[in-house]
Amino acid sequence: MTSWLVSIRLGLQDLFSHRRLALIMSLSIAIATGIYTFVEAYRAGLAAEFKEQTTGLLVVHDDQNAGDITGSRISGRVAEMLSELGISSVIPEIRTITGTSIQNATLLRGTDLDQYTHLETFTMVSGRRLQPGDASRLAMVGSLLADRQHLKTGGVISLRGRDFNIVGIFQNGSYMDNQAWISLEDAQTLLGWGQDVSVYIIPDEGILQDGQSLPGGLAVTQKGENLRLIADQYQPLLTLWRIVSLALGLAASMTLANVLWRMAWLRRHELAILRTCGFPTSSLAGYLLVQAGGITLPGILIGGVFTLVFTLGIQLTVSSFTIVPRADASTLLPVLGWVSLIMLTGSLLPAWWLSHLNLAQQLHTE
Repeated sequence: MTSWLVSIRLGLQDLFSHRRLALIMSLSIAIATGIYTFVEAYRAGLAAEFKEQTTGLLVVHDDQNAGDITGSRISGRVAEMLSELGISSVIPEIRTITGTSIQNATLLRGTDLDQYTHLETFTMVSGRRLQPGDASRLAMVGSLLADRQHLKTGGVISLRGRDFNIVGIFQNGSYMDNQAWISLEDAQTLLGWGQDVSVYIIPDEGILQDGQSLPGGLAVTQKGENLRLIADQYQPLLTLWRIVSLALGLAASMTLANVLWRMAWLRRHELAILRTCGFPTSSLAGYLLVQAGGITLPGILIGGVFTLVFTLGIQLTVSSFTIVPRADASTLLPVLGWVSLIMLTGSLLPAWWLSHLNLAQQLHTE
């Protein structure tokens, strides 16, 4: 224990003596850590945003368009065909994007007010939900859309040039928080679709299966599956940034190993004397680990501040979606493990190298 305490004290003294160099190394680790955490937080946020509840439900849509977000348009007569097949519940919905540009694009969802609460779970942030028998031109909006467009309960939202009164703001925790919900009838009138809809949501009763094709250019998919495919489109970009952060971390680890080796080399004479006095070789690890920790810990703190500032200050909006970063245990634990690997690699490599040097040569006074 005494040998380790001496090694730790010696390491702290050297760290303080080279505090400017230690600060520069801390900043390099902070940059690598911040980018890695930033990417992982948005990766987790993207996965959560495009994760829809799949409680034994299927979606019938145009086979050329997924329909979960926009694009699909099918005839209202499809409901009769599904009922004739023996489907017990056929719920129509309209899902599209309104607006004249990316800046004012709004995800619109026209829903059956009698049945939509059976499809999604949500909580009201303010106001009330849409109810059967409501007057026309009423809407409830998702919390992310409300924040992005500065909407409030009691205010109005413009959809295709028409004002809808906002009766409530809801939160679902997924991409739906970017949507404006109105009644199916209002959506059909707004779009001029007549009785056409975007999708039909049906229970998975074994009559139709995921991936099945139907007459009239229709397809059947599991509810939420197409959303996962949309999220996968953004993964290559996040993977690229993750590789960049890992490369920066590897460079920081190698630089840390070189800096600690150099600092230990300057102390090689004293370290050799300690070893001849009976100090174990592992005391070298203690000497280097305390310096690695003194460099890495500030790097983690600075990187954490960097991540916090950027995730709170930058609102990442892509095609009318606001992506909310998620910094939970599943995100932070891999980051801490990765930083620990940087610290251990940067300290144990020079410790191993120094332990294999000839003591007689280290004791030689130049």
